[in-house]
Amino acid sequence: MSNISKDLNADQVLVEKNNDQALVNRVNYQAKYIKNVDEFIGKIIDKTVVPIQLEIQPGRESGKKLCWMSCPYCYGGSADNTGTRLDIDKYLSVLDETVNGPHGNIKKIIVAGYATDPLHYEHVSPLIKKIISNKQIIGIHTKLLKIPKDLDNIVKEGDLQKGSYLTISLDAGFPDSYNKTHGLPGSKNVLSKIIENIKIMKSLKINNLNIGATYLVTSANNSDEEIRESIKICNEIGVETLRFSMPQTPRGYTLTEEEDIIIKEKTKEIERIANVVSETKSENCVVSAVDPDKDFKIDKTRYLPCFARFVHPAIGFDGQLYHCSESSSPNFSSMSLGNLQERGFWESYYDYDLEKIKDAFSEMEKNACMCDRKLFIVNQNITESKNFNLLKNHLKI
Repeated sequence: MSNISKDLNADQVLVEKNNDQALVNRVNYQAKYIKNVDEFIGKIIDKTVVPIQLEIQPGRESGKKLCWMSCPYCYGGSADNTGTRLDIDKYLSVLDETVNGPHGNIKKIIVAGYATDPLHYEHVSPLIKKIISNKQIIGIHTKLLKIPKDLDNIVKEGDLQKGSYLTISLDAGFPDSYNKTHGLPGSKNVLSKIIENIKIMKSLKINNLNIGATYLVTSANNSDEEIRESIKICNEIGVETLRFSMPQTPRGYTLTEEEDIIIKEKTKEIERIANVVSETKSENCVVSAVDPDKDFKIDKTRYLPCFARFVHPAIGFDGQLYHCSESSSPNFSSMSLGNLQERGFWESYYDYDLEKIKDAFSEMEKNACMCDRKLFIVNQNITESKNFNLLKNHLKI
């Protein structure tokens, strides 16, 4: 396999080897979430729009804290844990709703966490089983510190849809830097447990499940030696894709200089990492180093007007339906689209008045929400489309 190009242009970063191209594009921020933007705008106006995907963010019911880690770059680190959760029966009912919409079904469900890991949710296995049985594409984002009971059998015996994936936050090549990057005290070798769990998942040989890893580069894990070691690990255990990128500076980031591990010169650093990657042999794993902030001119905290709620809404750990995956905690309750313990999914999703949506934009600024990179790009695409002026007339902006 050819190694990564030093050129960081998004369409040249990855070299495909036995990988589904759509998955390669997703890893590389090249996924085209909306195939026909002008048609999508028309459906927003007509109230016949259907989300491209839905993210669910189940939070564990036990414990005082949402998460046992203190990752300094966590965008959900400031989330309030109110203890409120969507009960499992209602959760399963909501998932059934997503494949019985009045104007179409949601084809893809993302299982992720806001300030936590979804695989530590006590009822995550039945949720995953339901998504698979509903014949929806499933994407799971996890640190893979544990494999929940029966999950291996569920994914092995289920009929996964093409495009399904499991993405592991690897973020290190050595145990000590893994702990520092994730705010873990002590010298316990957590990284080795993650590697063993990846091996277990790979050994199941699950059809239509791409297993990839991501690596957020910090000052604690950015040595040339460690970058090469992580590539070596991924090749040895059969990880199909490995992406290096820089973390976004999270909302309310106030760490001291000693605690701060986020690198300020992000473009310069990722270019250096790309050089290391290009010089490192990788026969079994597609490796990339990406700089979406530069490639897509992501130069501000949020992109307004924001249309994330129509494209990629999220169910927060508190059971509320939110605009997106980064504004999905009780801190943003004033922006909630509906309490799913009390209302149906589609009832909440379609409960909007275009002329009043601009009020939500003011609320976004008030609550200091931030865009994740893929939705920043989606918002760019919508505002640059030829039918955007038509939508602006309805929004009265």
